[in-house]
Amino acid sequence: MSNLDPEKVQTSSPIIAKLYRTEGEEQEAVVKEWLEMLEAMEEHALIGGKKFCDGDEINMVDIAFCMVAHWLGVIEDASGLKVFEPYKFPRVSSWIQNFKSVPVIKDNLPDTDKIVAYLKRRKEMLLTSKSN
Repeated sequence: MSNLDPEKVQTSSPIIAKLYRTEGEEQEAVVKEWLEMLEAMEEHALIGGKKFCDGDEINMVDIAFCMVAHWLGVIEDASGLKVFEPYKFPRVSSWIQNFKSVPVIKDNLPDTDKIVAYLKRRKEMLLTSKSN
């Protein structure tokens, strides 16, 4: 388990940040973007029964998609959204399990509960400041 301080974790991907910083129609548009990306991964990146994006070894493409493997679930939990449905994206779902089982990944993922708690507090503050 990583000793990463949740207060120092930043979601650098705009599509990740938008999921918990928005509401209503704006959030629905972001969910649509996510679904399009997941569909593209399912149809193009994870074909041929490969364990990872380019075969049986993790590579830079897999690491680039770590936001799907870890952060999407964290953001879903923090925002109360459900974007990823494993039955709709079976290859992506399998890839997520494979990715998270790689020892160097598994041993260094930040604590989900701490990150979710931090993001819930952060979202509250962001939405409160928007309404003022």
